[in-house]
Amino acid sequence: MTDQCSSPGELVTSSSALGWGAVRAETYVDPAEVDAFQTRPSDDLLMVMVTKGVYDIESGKGRAQYRAGSVGITAPGNSSLLRWRSTSDERLESFHAHISGQMIAETAEALGKRGVPDLLSLDDPFVRTGLTTLNKALADGAPSLYADSIAQALAAHLLYGLRGEGTMGDRTVRKLTTYMKEHLHEEVSLDDLAAQANLSKFHLLRMFKAATGFTPHRYLVDLRMHHAAQLLRESPLSVLQVAIACGYRSPGQFAAAFRRVHGVSPLAYRGNSRR
Repeated sequence: MTDQCSSPGELVTSSSALGWGAVRAETYVDPAEVDAFQTRPSDDLLMVMVTKGVYDIESGKGRAQYRAGSVGITAPGNSSLLRWRSTSDERLESFHAHISGQMIAETAEALGKRGVPDLLSLDDPFVRTGLTTLNKALADGAPSLYADSIAQALAAHLLYGLRGEGTMGDRTVRKLTTYMKEHLHEEVSLDDLAAQANLSKFHLLRMFKAATGFTPHRYLVDLRMHHAAQLLRESPLSVLQVAIACGYRSPGQFAAAFRRVHGVSPLAYRGNSRR
């Protein structure tokens, strides 16, 4: 397997000395803020799962908020331009699993599939459980047979279980996310988004989540909360003005949504960011 660092963070543990064959696992403590970090292409599939902290992360595919359990995937041979910023006081920690490109290719051929897509954010219980199990296997110093078996199961699930056919392409994702960003202060409906993508509402919901890991509503809320945090940090606008700029007419609804994402009230967040 290719021995390449996949993070600008501090490497804490690695499976390199354990003799694992089909997967290499690593844990990192990540910096609170990273600007324009380019991952290096590898022959292997890279899966990254957050284990601690909250990240606002951006890439060429869009933006997402990562929390413990959030997963991102980079397909073999691909590279990602990433930047992120911590939005909590917790230390940022992540688990990285590099699954052998040969295993991915052989599994794809056996299943009659083309490959694994790049996904900025994947909400999949099987993948999350598999990566959590691999993380524990790393901590326990488990044998190669155990770790490789988990890697094989993850490879098969990503190629077959996700059923990724019919997901929307990067251009459509960018069109929809750009539309959301340009209309954060307005009411954005599923009908509006479906018209932008030239899809039915049913197919929009299914395909957008397959491509981004989020429903359109959840993605829009995350965009609004990211913009709200930026305005609270950098502008003199009142909390009510920030709420209106982010599409909320009720200060109570805005404060509740902000607290769910950032863990504190808008006023507390502003106070903490200006200390």
